[in-house]
Amino acid sequence: MFRRLIHQFSLPKRARARVAGYAGNAGVIATAGVALAGLLVGAFAAYLSERGAIATASRTIDPRELTRARATESALLERDRVVASIIAGERPPERLTPPPINMITNQSEVRPRVIIIIDDMGVDRRASEMALALPGPVTFSFLPYARNVDELAEKARLAGGEIMLHLPMEPRSNADPGPHALKTGMTGGSFIKDLEWNLSRFNGYVGVNNHMGSKLTADVAAMKTLLAYLDHRKLFFLDSLTTDATAVRSAAREIGVSVYARDVFLDDAVGDKESIRRQLALAEHIARETGYVVAIGHPRKETLEILGPWLTSAPARGFELVYASALPALTAPPKETALAAAPDLRL
Repeated sequence: MFRRLIHQFSLPKRARARVAGYAGNAGVIATAGVALAGLLVGAFAAYLSERGAIATASRTIDPRELTRARATESALLERDRVVASIIAGERPPERLTPPPINMITNQSEVRPRVIIIIDDMGVDRRASEMALALPGPVTFSFLPYARNVDELAEKARLAGGEIMLHLPMEPRSNADPGPHALKTGMTGGSFIKDLEWNLSRFNGYVGVNNHMGSKLTADVAAMKTLLAYLDHRKLFFLDSLTTDATAVRSAAREIGVSVYARDVFLDDAVGDKESIRRQLALAEHIARETGYVVAIGHPRKETLEILGPWLTSAPARGFELVYASALPALTAPPKETALAAAPDLRL
């Protein structure tokens, strides 16, 4: 059964094995272990019959890879503590040293970085095209089911924007995430089939973030499947944080990959310009205290009217606008920190 499943898909053999190794689901029934590539590779995969989306499985993780992921997670947890204090209106417990990027070694030259991501691109074409006129760098995350999304994504790239894929996922509410959304009750085959459909809709994206997904991102097993698949494709995952119960970082820790997260939603209060201004001020505060901030907005009239002038003036006020693809460099721990996370590791 396992062999029949993985041959349904277009991934190379090694990739199928890796993804199927995490396939199975929230409704665990039974697992069947299958040795892949023999004991030489030492990787084992389990497929949970066709009734579940994620199975329990393990893979051999490169110790260096796991060490880097743990060191990165440790730094992110410390940053989370500072960000939570800022959002709560408290005095931050400490100011973190801005992370180096672009090989800058003089800390006095390091400016706080601001990553702006515009979600929900493509569905409202007129609004999306207006968003493309924003001064950049700006990252645009496109919904894969949008009509002619490949054409608009290409237009965004030609305009100098960076592209992400806004992956539809199951929410806890009755809201409709759109066609081909990933859901916790899917079979392993359906889960991978819909994931591949979404990823095939357009090209050139550097990473993925979730559209809705408060239910799916809380499922460790589902996220292990997704993150393993994206890691093989060399795509990063950014958690939009649509639930406090997110399991994204836990899943990433188990399989030894790095993930990132949104700090601020700019326009949760739809149409409220003063709220957008307050959220931008919050984003500035977080960037100054921690070295960078990830803020997500949407292609709405009020958001664009406030965000455009803010982006224009941000460099003069001491901020550096960067793309979402800067996150791996921004969050990478110094080598000595990575070594301290696993002192017994011989490199």
